[in-house]
Amino acid sequence: MKAFLVMFTCISLFMNCPAKTEAVLDKPLNALSVIENTNALQKNDKIGSTELLDGKKPVAEDKIKNYDSQDIDLLARLVHAEAKGEPYKGKVAVAATVLNRVENPAYPDTIGDVIYEYNHGFQYCPVGNGQINLPADKIAYEAVKEALHGNDPTGGALSFYNPAKTSNYWIRCRPYCTKIGNHIFVK
Repeated sequence: MKAFLVMFTCISLFMNCPAKTEAVLDKPLNALSVIENTNALQKNDKIGSTELLDGKKPVAEDKIKNYDSQDIDLLARLVHAEAKGEPYKGKVAVAATVLNRVENPAYPDTIGDVIYEYNHGFQYCPVGNGQINLPADKIAYEAVKEALHGNDPTGGALSFYNPAKTSNYWIRCRPYCTKIGNHIFVK
């Protein structure tokens, strides 16, 4: 089904029919998904929470890569700028995509280098428009902490986009992973 959606998306974009594409990819919210997102936010809105969004316990701190406070702050600022207004799970997902890039040989191998990468333009809009320089909130730091503990609600996505804000052909034709909030996560 996902392969069909990707193929349909690419064909629709090629034929310049973004409305049809979004109709296929956008799934209506139901009461259960709203409740799940609300419960996850309430569960993880406390500093020091030991339970991840998916209910799993985090791995031991010594198993986490030793990212310094500057890396964590930069990632939290990116999450804050990219995922304002998104559900908590979407914030964790944005952080996870950056960490997935760090681990992927096709991308730079540090958080800073991934975020500031310039390849036919900045990879993240907040870098280009200066929003990356604004301080992050507590929720963004918690989302980063959860992603650093190994939670990846995207299933390995390397990128994401908001279909209402971009018509970029390349990003819209990447293999679909999931949709969280207003973002579509892709490989």
